[in-house]
Amino acid sequence: MEQIEVGSTDLIVSDSGSIYDATIGALEQAVAEPLYPGDERRIFGEGMAAVLSRVHGTIQDAAQQVMLRYARGEVLDALGARLRVFRLDGDAARTVLRFTLGAPQALSVAIPEGTKATPDGSVYFATDETAVIEAGATSVDVPASCTEVGAAANGYGTDAITTMVDLIPYVSKVTNVTTSEGGDDGEPYTVAGDDRFRERILLAPSHLSTAGPEKGYVYYAKSADAGISDVAAMSETEWMSRELPVSAGRAYIGGELLIPETLTINGQADGFEYDYEDHLLTIRLGPELADADTVLARWQHKMDGRVRIIVLMEGGGYPDEDTLEKVRAAVSASDVRPLTDVVDVDGPELVPYDIELEYWTTPEDEATVVRSVEGAGGAIERYIYEQGSVLGRNINPDMLESYIMRPDWDDSLKGAIRVDMTSPQHLELEGDEAACFSGNIKVTHHVTTKARWSTWT
Repeated sequence: MEQIEVGSTDLIVSDSGSIYDATIGALEQAVAEPLYPGDERRIFGEGMAAVLSRVHGTIQDAAQQVMLRYARGEVLDALGARLRVFRLDGDAARTVLRFTLGAPQALSVAIPEGTKATPDGSVYFATDETAVIEAGATSVDVPASCTEVGAAANGYGTDAITTMVDLIPYVSKVTNVTTSEGGDDGEPYTVAGDDRFRERILLAPSHLSTAGPEKGYVYYAKSADAGISDVAAMSETEWMSRELPVSAGRAYIGGELLIPETLTINGQADGFEYDYEDHLLTIRLGPELADADTVLARWQHKMDGRVRIIVLMEGGGYPDEDTLEKVRAAVSASDVRPLTDVVDVDGPELVPYDIELEYWTTPEDEATVVRSVEGAGGAIERYIYEQGSVLGRNINPDMLESYIMRPDWDDSLKGAIRVDMTSPQHLELEGDEAACFSGNIKVTHHVTTKARWSTWT
């Protein structure tokens, strides 16, 4: 994610302590004597200082709104519009509804477009097209979308949407035959929505000519769908191998797109050293290879003009074909893609991990700690979401342990006093890989009255 690194942006004094001292000091100077606590003039000054602190804070916030780092809401919209960058709308969750007749009919029964069904009376799905139950048949499957955009309608499992809102003669039953999915919130006027929009504005200058630069491809890909969490643009690679002559214990490979860290000699990744400067890879062979006439070298190199774009969905999801097609269209437009580039769009290589751990808490904190670890939005859910939201993010169990012991996202939560982690194990990922929770989880908590974390407490 793009970050804005700047120094202090305080435009006026907004620190309440400084304003208080300045206000009382000005009053004491005006009356030419100290104003002690309880003095009605000092009390008046303290009230003035409180008002001035609020005014200065409001002025500071308003002035900072012209800066991309601090802008939010409609002000951020205005900054984006200067670069022709606009908020992405959300998408509605989708499913397939099956309408079933009470008995076969002699005539066809139509299911009009827009026919609604609901799982709970608060979320509604409407059919995307008109469908017909043919004479003699008893059911038909119809694609349907939620009437409101957003991720809240995702995750309704099969047979969860069973209440018909619009009654149709002879139809006795409706149910969803697929889990609802594909809904996202776009870039709403929330902190998270503003942050995602701000990141695209930061990338916007890279798209002003074509998508040739790496960040240009990332910008266009992210702008294709609001549900995209991360994008990587990289050159495609291929393996090369060649018999190299050896001279004075050295061998050489020329080329400007080599990836020297992939080099092997005679099938081994050790027994040699190398330097790569001015497009020349100089290989210094060890004693066992230095006297050979030739060695077999194998290495990867970047393919000129071949671009690979990896797309990761919000929460670590793999993109469906519709999303991939949107990205292909966005990065391959005639006014975007350089003529010499061949672009391939795909999802990441998903690397699964399990969660198995034990943690300890005290009796008085048990309920709060269990909620902070295993509850909705707790440490485990937070870790799974954040671990899978960025391409190439190493699988790091230390972060999960930190969330369990220090749940600093909510002041009302308390952390465990000890964690024993079996999995996941630390694993470094490549830029085209993403961590994916396997669904295998075993979490056990213990209650202890011995909460000491060292021998002196």
